[in-house]
Amino acid sequence: MPRPGLHRPVLHVLLLALVVAWLPGCSSGPQVVLDSDIPTVPDMSQRLGFDIKRRGPDLVGGVFIFIGPILDMEPMIKKVVGRFRNQGWSVIQDTWGFPRSVLRFEKGDRRVRVILDADQLEPAMSRAQYMVSMVASRDPEPGSEAGDPDPSPTDSPAEPG
Repeated sequence: MPRPGLHRPVLHVLLLALVVAWLPGCSSGPQVVLDSDIPTVPDMSQRLGFDIKRRGPDLVGGVFIFIGPILDMEPMIKKVVGRFRNQGWSVIQDTWGFPRSVLRFEKGDRRVRVILDADQLEPAMSRAQYMVSMVASRDPEPGSEAGDPDPSPTDSPAEPG
């Protein structure tokens, strides 16, 4: 017959395992890009960053690539928009689509353009791209990049007159 005192250490180990399982792991990654006020993409990991420019603590330029799952575009967009708003960014554009959505945020004289590309064959390998720039700099016109959705309607050509 087991002694009643042996159950207590087993119970403590089980409770400790449950607490550890609920804690965020090291793989959760940072919540912002390069210790800035630009939030990362939820559930994605940053894989690449280049052309990085800083002005004091602020990122004012750069391109950042994230890889991870996009199973459903709408909840992903809502999470990204929520994270940017929590950091004080304003939504300037939100062109929803599948497999590609484009978001644009501004804060002061800075802009972040976010492109979310869902990989339809392997959703876990979907991609997000951040392009950080100053508002004064000109981004490419919508639709000028391959596959970039054009949010504005096409005007019909003017009739000669």
